[in-house]
Order: sequence, then structure tokens, then C-alpha cells
Amino acid sequence: MNRLIVSGAGGFLGSHIVTHARAHGVEIVAITGRPTSPEGVTAVPTEVFLRDGLPFDAGGDVFVNCLFPTNANGPRMAQGLETAFQMISKAFDSGIGAFVNISSQSVYPSKRPSPAKESDALSLETAYAVGKYSTELFCNRLFRGHPHTNIRMASLLGVGYDQRIVNRMVRQLVGGEDLKVMGGMQRYGFMDVRDAASGILTLADSDPQRWREVYNLGRQDSVTLEEVAGQIVDIVARRAGIEGRYIVTEGQDLRNSAIDPSRFMADFDWRAEISLDKTIADIVDDVIGKQERQL
Repeated sequence: MNRLIVSGAGGFLGSHIVTHARAHGVEIVAITGRPTSPEGVTAVPTEVFLRDGLPFDAGGDVFVNCLFPTNANGPRMAQGLETAFQMISKAFDSGIGAFVNISSQSVYPSKRPSPAKESDALSLETAYAVGKYSTELFCNRLFRGHPHTNIRMASLLGVGYDQRIVNRMVRQLVGGEDLKVMGGMQRYGFMDVRDAASGILTLADSDPQRWREVYNLGRQDSVTLEEVAGQIVDIVARRAGIEGRYIVTEGQDLRNSAIDPSRFMADFDWRAEISLDKTIADIVDDVIGKQERQL
């Protein structure tokens, strides 16, 4: 790999990939809609790339596409999916050495009885899942015979990803509210976004001729919502001195977002290293720090 080219580089995952790659001395080209980029990173505005492509030979480069509308309404999803297709097409036209498309675990059934494997039947239950699988099909068709892969990413966690239930629960508890957990048996396959960035860089630094068409990327373990609530209560008490609690109410929710990352782990000798406790502790410290700065 000569360079790592990241689209959607200003987003949650994309920005962490850029940070992780910079820390390992990788030359980065960030395609982003944001006007600035970190020092040492070549920034290319999204609209410029979609119009002109890349101003250099990209035959030895790896392109990671993180561009996709998250939790968008119908019109935004349609517009965002069109932009994603344009991005993938322009990457192909630019002669990219290898292409990585970031997909999602949401393409699997949401009430699966066990962690999803790449060979399992898919169930596209949301607009987001339909959009993600559409990019997989487009990527496979366009890059047929050319090194590429689709990464079905676990549910990501981290500081600043405020839409995630873990972040919301931390804010509630630190703010003095009890946590209300409906049912509590919902099972989540969370992964720290820093582990996700590490996995993507490990993939990009490998021989793309060995890549399979699809991989799950995540942790081997999963947790119930009640277990998550218990961890949050314990960590907030230790780090903030706030003695909160969680209350389990009746509810039937058999949701399961766990995935089996064995294929990725075996092919690239990689595994996630950051525990859920560590991720929650970082989120708690961030929430507390923001509160103190507002005082």
C-alpha cells in the first residue's frame, strides 16, 4: 500500500481511521466535505473528487469508502446513496489498487438466534440496511475481478457518538436520572471505534489479492442491555462518585446485533483489544469533562 485514501474522512469511523493511520506513519488522503484536515493529511474536498477524481496515479493505493448517510430520512437517504454510488464509481475510474467498502451488521436479521456469520441469510429490515447492501452489490459488480471487499461492521462505540444507546445512558446517569431498561435481554455486539480503525488498517496493509468479498469486523463477545446498564452504573460510581441505578421494566425485545468475526481474525491475525469497560469509562470521562467546562 502506497497511500490510504479515505472517503467520509470527517465522519465518526473515517476520522478515526485517519488518526490511526497517521499514528502508524501511513500517507493519508482524506476525502471530506469539511474544509480542514489534520496536519500531515492531504485533504481533497468531496465535490472536487466526485468531479475530477485523484490528481495522481492510485494504482498502489487502498481506498476505504466510509461515505454513507447515517440515520437519514427518505430524501436524504436517496441523495446520500446516489453520492455513495458516485464515490465508488469515481474510485474505480481513478484506477485504485484495492477498494474497501464499509457496510454494516444491520444487513443480517435483527432477531438472529446466534452471532451472524458471513454465510448467513440476509434480512434487510431498515432503509439503512437496504442502502448498505446496495453499496455491497454495486461494489461487487463494479470491482469484479479487481481486489475489493465489503466490511460488515459491528455497532461502533466511542466518545462523541451521541446517537448510540450507551452514550445516551451515560448522559442520563451522570445527569442524575435513573436508567430504565425495558426487557434488558437485547443483545449487542459493540466494538470500540478505535478497534475498528485498527482492523481496517490491518486489512489495508495486507495483500489485497487474498481478500474475500465480505468480512464481519467486530468483537467475539456480546452483552445484554441489562449488562451494559450495570457496567455504566458501576463505572459512573467509580469515576464520578454518582450512585445511580437502573430499573428493569417488562418488555419483549429479542434484538441481537452480535456478529462472528472469526473469518477476519483468521485471515489477518487480528482481534479487538479495547474492552467495553474501557470504552464506557472514556465516554463517562468525556461527559463529565464537558459538564465541568460548562460550569
